[in-house]
Amino acid sequence: MNPMRGLLGACTLLTFSSLAPAQAPDATDMQSLLTKIEDHRVLLVGEMHGTHEVPALVGEIAATLANTDRTLIVGLEIPRNEQARIDSFLKSAGSESDRVKLLEGEFWQRDYQDGRSSVAMLELIERLRQIALKSKIRVLAIDIVPDAKATGAARDQAMAKMLLAALKKDSDAKGMVLAGNFHTRVQDGAPWDPKHRFMGHYLLDQSVYAIEVMGVSGNMWICTDPDATSCKSRDIPANKLQAGLVLEDAVGDRGHHAHWWLPSTSAALPAKGP
Repeated sequence: MNPMRGLLGACTLLTFSSLAPAQAPDATDMQSLLTKIEDHRVLLVGEMHGTHEVPALVGEIAATLANTDRTLIVGLEIPRNEQARIDSFLKSAGSESDRVKLLEGEFWQRDYQDGRSSVAMLELIERLRQIALKSKIRVLAIDIVPDAKATGAARDQAMAKMLLAALKKDSDAKGMVLAGNFHTRVQDGAPWDPKHRFMGHYLLDQSVYAIEVMGVSGNMWICTDPDATSCKSRDIPANKLQAGLVLEDAVGDRGHHAHWWLPSTSAALPAKGP
């Protein structure tokens, strides 16, 4: 189990963040990451859902990677039955009415707001829409439609299968995925089940590079159990993590090649409102 998840599950102090824009990432760190992934085909960004900063960071990376020569496929942990609404929004002018239509989807309106359908995710899709005006970019909803019978392992495999199909269809395309920091692990096996395969593991033959990004202080919108009432803005508990970017070639003990611990994050509230 991710130690930060355990800490957050025990945390009881709640604070609601403002809707202020996320701070820009450190320019030197950003350039170091871009240089590191230059020869990799797929970048996996693992997050703890419910912050402004990580989706904003993904938007900045996408803006740099996207161009007119090759397609950038951006996979998001959104159910695939939202794909038509996403496609329509990307082709739209991005007006208020266009956003309303996007948010009509069940994913955005559900009671269980786990951070994936936040205002920050909405702004990321808007940023990708703007990038698509001048570059070749495709936004792919890779998650399965919610199914109580589906196991976590089946979900990981299904997400990987969808992304692999898209990459195979466009052999020149590059890929980037924003998903929870367990799905993006590339290690063989899970701490609780050596037979479990994470989404990232299925993508190893695509020259993948995986990085985990989260804040060491601040707050985030997070759910601590299956009850929707547990989904709230919570402070990140005190910890010994040091802010900064660490890039490696080998896979670390958290299942990623790299990590980027941000100085702080701010909770991103549900896009549908209170």
